[in-house]
Amino acid sequence: MNPFISTMYAFWVEKLPYITIAVFTLGMALRIQRWLSAPKDHHLPKLDIVESIKYIILDVVLFRKTFKRDKLTWALVFAFHGSIGGIIFGHMRGFHLWSASIFDPLGHWWADWMIHPLPVYMGWILIGSTFLLLVRRIRLEDKQLHSLVNDYGALLIVLIAALVGQGMRIFPPESHEVVEYSVVFIPKFIVLHLELVPSYHWFHWHVLMTQLFVIYTPFSKFIHIISGVISPALYGSRRKELDI
Repeated sequence: MNPFISTMYAFWVEKLPYITIAVFTLGMALRIQRWLSAPKDHHLPKLDIVESIKYIILDVVLFRKTFKRDKLTWALVFAFHGSIGGIIFGHMRGFHLWSASIFDPLGHWWADWMIHPLPVYMGWILIGSTFLLLVRRIRLEDKQLHSLVNDYGALLIVLIAALVGQGMRIFPPESHEVVEYSVVFIPKFIVLHLELVPSYHWFHWHVLMTQLFVIYTPFSKFIHIISGVISPALYGSRRKELDI
């Protein structure tokens, strides 16, 4: 590893994760404080768990409102969020949050397809849907949409992170030998376990962009990852009353 790559590794992998967690935690604390200080709706009914789950599925998982409004946009939004969900789930295996053995009952061929080809397809779907959403926003600007810099920034971060992540998958790794290769971001807290040593250049850029995504989340529209679930959960019982 040359000196430049060593310096990149030392900061982006060993130092930046502490900054990332600190900024994310502070940003979330500020968001929560803002939510708690907002005017309260004192007419909220008792939380109905069944209704809350129902509207979380309809609005957060299936994007019902978007489907009713524009089928093409719904297809892009569904592909975008679905691929992100699949990719996040796949990354969780690298942190030993689940094992490939869960697919063994499906058969060796299916299990292998779920672990290796499918993540590559998910990556292309994410890249394609993000790019098309970006083009759509540009084409509809000042017509149906009035975007903030924030709107473009969110899509660009995801697109770049997806591109370098896909590059890491499709370009030759540093070693083709199957090994237990661990990347320690924060000792005993965040450790990534890899089967192959990835191309350092692609890996480092992917690590950087992913952390920028995490840092940016509390201060951007990425926050709907959390608020988008909370709103349907709280207001699910009042959909008909509020006509939402």
